[in-house]
Amino acid sequence: MKDALQQRAEDAEEAGDLPLALELWKELAEKYNEAPPFLWYGQVAEKLAKWEEAENAYTQALHLQPSSSIVQLVDSPIVNVLIGMLWSNRTDKDRTASLKIAKEWFLKALKIERSAPTLTLVGAACARLDDADAAKEAFEEAIKIDPNYDEAMYNLAAIIEKTSPSKACELLERAIQIDPDYKLAHFMLGRVYIRLKDLDRAEYHYRQCLQIDPTEYWCNLFLAGLLESRRGAEAERIYLHAIELCPKEPGAFEFYARFLEKRGRGVEAAEMRARIVPEEREAARLA
Repeated sequence: MKDALQQRAEDAEEAGDLPLALELWKELAEKYNEAPPFLWYGQVAEKLAKWEEAENAYTQALHLQPSSSIVQLVDSPIVNVLIGMLWSNRTDKDRTASLKIAKEWFLKALKIERSAPTLTLVGAACARLDDADAAKEAFEEAIKIDPNYDEAMYNLAAIIEKTSPSKACELLERAIQIDPDYKLAHFMLGRVYIRLKDLDRAEYHYRQCLQIDPTEYWCNLFLAGLLESRRGAEAERIYLHAIELCPKEPGAFEFYARFLEKRGRGVEAAEMRARIVPEEREAARLA
């Protein structure tokens, strides 16, 4: 039977009251001193960006022997993976150092079990550390282990998108066959088809991405850019929609201003650029 305190913690988390959920999971973990409650406690702390608290909870879980009545974690990579994901996500430490630590935890998990999800996490960490060869190797092994692991296909496609667009296209098409609602795969397919000079297919996949999520800011901008020479009036509407989505982002203002300049509407272009938030204009200049 589920503990009443656990039910309250789950209800609070489901309701979006993460501070209360955190308090309840912490109380539950300290009450039973077992690994699973510390994992649940750590996950909520991570959602709240309480990085040290999450790290301490996961570390406690790592060192606890689970009782025979709950899921066995001693020979499982779960805790190592969660600690690795914490280090991948945390923002309170040096980014490169954190990613290296994350990678080490993922590699520890692989020593327990080589699985497609963990290999994909290793590959993602390597990619963010600019080690494309190691990332590619990890993603390829993940796909060998699980030929239907679409996340590994997407990440491998991202590595080879510029150098091997045809292969990237093949991987992404397989990914959306597995998950037709994989919006990021549709978005990347749009970019890849542009590289392959198939503008009709590019437009199709941008639209599929936006059908899944109309608020996808960069996909709106890419679609508008593609439509500039095809259907200018629609491109203009999409640029304005992107500005409404993210009024503090300078990208849409700048792209729309260039669109206006090409059409001899220089005054309107200047007005658009004047609307960019000063802090964002400086950030864009320095980027």
